[in-house]
Amino acid sequence: MMKFVVIGCGNIAQRCSIPALMNSGVTEVVCVVDTDENKRAIVAERFGVPFETDLQHVLNTYEFESVYISTPNAIHLLIVEQVAPYRKNILCEKPLAGSMADAERMAELGMQYNIPIFEGFMYQFHAQHKVKNQLIADGAIGDVQLFQGWFGFPPIAATDFRYKKSLGGGCVLDACAYLVHSARHFYGCEPQHVYAVLSKEDGCEVETHATILLDFGNGRVANLVTGFNNKYKSQQVLWGSKGVLLLERAYALPPDFCSTLIIETQEGQTSHQMPACNHFEEEMRYFVANYATHAEEWRNEFLNQTKVLMRIKENEVGVKE
Repeated sequence: MMKFVVIGCGNIAQRCSIPALMNSGVTEVVCVVDTDENKRAIVAERFGVPFETDLQHVLNTYEFESVYISTPNAIHLLIVEQVAPYRKNILCEKPLAGSMADAERMAELGMQYNIPIFEGFMYQFHAQHKVKNQLIADGAIGDVQLFQGWFGFPPIAATDFRYKKSLGGGCVLDACAYLVHSARHFYGCEPQHVYAVLSKEDGCEVETHATILLDFGNGRVANLVTGFNNKYKSQQVLWGSKGVLLLERAYALPPDFCSTLIIETQEGQTSHQMPACNHFEEEMRYFVANYATHAEEWRNEFLNQTKVLMRIKENEVGVKE
């Protein structure tokens, strides 16, 4: 069993990450660290593990191999700089970095201390994507020329860190990161050209809506749409030479939720129920199985992912007030 310390105890950690670490069968939680003392009672009641507010104290006194970072992304680098000299394996929620400089610094730390750093996109470990990819590999919709992705949700609390520029907020680093990651991995290469239109609502410090076009060359394109003030949508549509594939719920699924996959061709439409899956638990199992051999691959991956996100933010057509 790989022993983890969880750093950050927000909503996702409480609902998904900590339970996954406790139930994966290959990981266990030895301590939760958060600067908010009010979360001590929550951790004790829900998880029954020690709670600390001082990360340095935990590094000096607890025995563990790995950390799971679940904090606003603006402080990820500070945490990695503190943890890396202790040679702890690092699994960090996306986005790992809010700038190219931060990503490059974390890559340097990983190489200096010979530790793996993995940027966690849990959705990719859901069993439904294996089914989807196999259908495409079997020629169900022919050659795919267009990848479309949507991920957006209704307004969140005005105090949420996603609305704070100083904490690395904005939809590009948040929901859009899933879309970019999935498009890159679907085509298996990096985009040659990046185009973006970003906008923000009145009174917001950060972009709240984004429409992205990624050109992967040879006629392969991704159209990605995200936002913080939308009807909830988490969907993929792939348009091929023989048909269209629609995955109803692509990115964030409760463990008991079964999405629907629909294939449309000239001959008609077929519908497939996807398997239920706890993608957070699968992510933990993947990390444990691969941390010792995949450090370089993971490092190159998060550098490439960050580079595309920064191109989106820097090469936008314009942020509209």
